[in-house]
Amino acid sequence: MSGRRSRAFAQEHAQADAGRGHREDAGQSRAGQFGREPGTDDGAQAKRRRKTPDAGPVDAAAPIVKPDRAGRGQEHGTERSRDRHRDRLVNRRALVQQYPGQSRDRDEPAADAEKSGQQSGAGTDQQQLKDEHKHLSQNSKTRIMSEHVGSRWQLLARLMTTSVFRWLGMVVLAATSAAGTVPALADRSDEREVFREGWEAAARGDQSAVLQAILALPDYPLTPYLEFELLRQRVDRVPETVFEQFLARYRDWSFHPALERSWLRSLGRRGLDAELLRHGRDSTDTEVRCHVARADLGAGRIEGLADRVFDLWLVGQSQPDACDPVFAWWRRQGELTPDRAWQRFHLALATGEAGLARYLRRYMNEDQRLWTDRWLAMKRRVDATLGQARNWTDHPQARLIVLDGIKRLTRADHERAAFRWSQFDRRFDWAPEDRSAVERELALFRAVALEPDAVAAIDRLAPALVDQQMLEWRARAAMANQDWAAVLDSIQSMAISEQARGRWRYWRGRALAELRRPDAALAYASLASETSYYGFLAATRLGLDLTLCNEDLAVDPEIQRRLLRDAELDRALELNRVGLEWHARRTWWHVSQRLRAAERRQAALLAAAQQWHDRAIRDLGDTGTLQAYAWRFPLVEKGTVTGLARVHGVDPALVFGLMRAESAMQTDALSPAGARGLLQLMPTTAAEVARRHGIAYRSRAELYRAQTNIALGVAHLGELQTDFQQGWIHVAAAYNAGSNAVRRWLDTRPYSEADVWLETLPFYETRDYVPRVLAFATIYEWQLQRPPAVLGQQVLPGLAPSNQQFECQDNR
Repeated sequence: MSGRRSRAFAQEHAQADAGRGHREDAGQSRAGQFGREPGTDDGAQAKRRRKTPDAGPVDAAAPIVKPDRAGRGQEHGTERSRDRHRDRLVNRRALVQQYPGQSRDRDEPAADAEKSGQQSGAGTDQQQLKDEHKHLSQNSKTRIMSEHVGSRWQLLARLMTTSVFRWLGMVVLAATSAAGTVPALADRSDEREVFREGWEAAARGDQSAVLQAILALPDYPLTPYLEFELLRQRVDRVPETVFEQFLARYRDWSFHPALERSWLRSLGRRGLDAELLRHGRDSTDTEVRCHVARADLGAGRIEGLADRVFDLWLVGQSQPDACDPVFAWWRRQGELTPDRAWQRFHLALATGEAGLARYLRRYMNEDQRLWTDRWLAMKRRVDATLGQARNWTDHPQARLIVLDGIKRLTRADHERAAFRWSQFDRRFDWAPEDRSAVERELALFRAVALEPDAVAAIDRLAPALVDQQMLEWRARAAMANQDWAAVLDSIQSMAISEQARGRWRYWRGRALAELRRPDAALAYASLASETSYYGFLAATRLGLDLTLCNEDLAVDPEIQRRLLRDAELDRALELNRVGLEWHARRTWWHVSQRLRAAERRQAALLAAAQQWHDRAIRDLGDTGTLQAYAWRFPLVEKGTVTGLARVHGVDPALVFGLMRAESAMQTDALSPAGARGLLQLMPTTAAEVARRHGIAYRSRAELYRAQTNIALGVAHLGELQTDFQQGWIHVAAAYNAGSNAVRRWLDTRPYSEADVWLETLPFYETRDYVPRVLAFATIYEWQLQRPPAVLGQQVLPGLAPSNQQFECQDNR
């Protein structure tokens, strides 16, 4: 292969199996970690990403919809038994906090009952409300409201009648004295709408509307989320006791970490050192730690402070501005030595922070600055700097810089790197381990490039250098060059645990078949009964039906009743209903950690009944319920998908398979690269597709709406299908890695058979992604009540029997 390959192609090589394993199970997905924690700096979402239909409260008597293979619903009724949530709302006295100088006579029995969690009785409640109310003048009420929600409420408060404050007092008392009650189940549709309006008001910064929503929702389980937003937006103005009590009460709620972090940062910014030190000593947030260090410095507590500041300073990226005062003090103490600057310089290089690396140069001595300049030059222009390095004196730093450059150039152009290495091989006094590391890297990337002599290059390495990664690429280079004996030898040299994986069992069968060995059929047969990409391929090569044994999950009424009495699980379900997906997932995860496997399976059914498919998929996978295919591969937005697939000429099974692989059916999925929604579209791609097809699309937030995301995603798939002549292997690869990368691979890498081409792709992610999409699409063919055709048409054309079906011979 020519040495004139592009940097983009070279960067593909850098991904060559850095220890990544292949997920064998057809049901595993890369989703689940998507999303950003809301609420700390950016405020509430401008609009909810998704408005879940109001289906009423989920309870054990509500129909549990079991998705059948045609996408219809089968109802599993259970008897109605549901108590409302146990945890009560925040003590709303925090929002009308009594200020110093205001006396308040309290009914002592009621106060005692509040502290103990007991009810004090209706008559006592009313008397207490009157006692509390009469001690607050109208001016006090106006001032308190103004302090907490702004000037708009000041005028409104003057217009309020005393009955409103009596109502507010009742809200406060209800939140405290009735903490032990479990009210009866009620329809929450009206409350949800009020909550949504309050949440959107919080996004607009309309604090008066938020408070109105809070007052209108005295018994709604999500009201504390509105209180959280109100406190977060007024973090610099709320008294310490209010925050302290609120955070203590809601310690395990999803908003707690963000609110606590925001409050502690606010204390530090405002110089409230006493409060900060009382509450922030144990914080792990970098900004808070710097504020705490500054507070200790101001109080003269400097014992051990220099070491704490050094830990904050010695990182590979710039730290928050809050750290500047303690860093300045630390430097004045003479703690910033050239050697420490050199340490951080290398950390900055490792994280790609060239600006920080250049900044640190000023703290080094003259000799270190010389090497700093050479390091930075090598990062900017690797080949040219390697040419200059031939004139460098042999020095430990020179060897480190050259080694780094050779390894980086190898990933860009291994042939050029081999030439440069030949210039340094005898020039410097290399340690044996350094020489071996370079030779291994060069051999590895020859194999990634599928060069004919790659197997021989690997065989010249010392045996200790030939690990699992090298054996895998030895096998791939051999199969690309039709050296099936070397493929078989590579597999048999792997550890037994690796040989047992479906991937290498399949390729062992392929090698045996190519070598016309009689045991090839036996190798395929050992794999053909598995529901996976490689199992499906093995069965197809043997002319067999595909094995798919669905596990039908039954509702356990007793467990579901118990789960639905759980206030935290109820809260998670309600959060999902109103569209607060991030908070819902975090709350659900917290609940799931204390549930037994049987309970998690039943919780998954509750989630599925609410169309919360990504949680059902995750919980069933985590509990090993991998064969519940009807539940783990739901037909999300079936009508939308099938209709749009028909318009754009795309197989709906492939759309569902790709959607399942991309997002695990999580509507608000957000990848580190910025891809969004069910089909993980990048905003720029979405905008271009929308323009070409006349699809309404205004902002990236719309990609979290299922129907918009599917419309744009299916249209994009139709375009890719046209570009790649209906070849879905290439379509799926382009969807994952980009069309340009796939065209480059088709131009530069041998294409003989589809399964070989897929196995030898240089992107480890794409190499695993496409088989996963195809396996998922095959399962969706079963869901759509169709015979399997995807794998036969796309990977093994001409080999699948014409009457191939799904079967189950379950010997469990």
